[in-house]
Amino acid sequence: MFSVPARQAAMAPRLGIFLIWAGACIFLQLDHVDGDLQTTGADHSATVNPDQQLIMTKHSATVTPENKCVFPFNYRGYRYYDCTRTDSFYRWCSLTGTYSGSWKYCAATDYAKCAFPFVYRGQTYDRCTTDGSLFRISWCSVTPNYDHHGAWKYC
Repeated sequence: MFSVPARQAAMAPRLGIFLIWAGACIFLQLDHVDGDLQTTGADHSATVNPDQQLIMTKHSATVTPENKCVFPFNYRGYRYYDCTRTDSFYRWCSLTGTYSGSWKYCAATDYAKCAFPFVYRGQTYDRCTTDGSLFRISWCSVTPNYDHHGAWKYC
C-alpha cells in the first residue's frame, strides 16, 4: 500500500489554494490600465492597421501613427523613465507627461533611449559602461544624470 507522509499531505491543500490564487491573479487583473475599451456604438470604435499603433484611452480607442511615448511620465505618484508593467501584464507608456488616460502598449521603438553623455558617480560617460554592474553587464542612463534620477537600462 502507498502512503503519503503527513507533511506532504498537509502541503497538498496549500498548493491547490496557491494555484487557484495564482490563476485568479493572471486572469482577473484588478484596476487594469486600459480602462474600458468598447468596440461597439457610435462613439466607441477601433480598427487596427498593421502600420499604426492602437491607442487606448478610458473612453475610446483611436488609431494614430504619430502618438509616441512620453518619458518621463507620472503615473499614480511615481515617475517612469521607460515603459512599465505597472497594473498590466504588458509593457505600456503614457502619451502625456502626466498620465491622463492616453496610453499605448510599447513596441520595440518605444523604449527609452540611452542619454549620452550621462553622469554616474560624478564621472561623465559617452558610451555604455560596466562600472557599478555586479555582473559586468553594459548599461547606460536614460537621463543625462544617473546620480540624480537613477534611471537606467541594459545596453
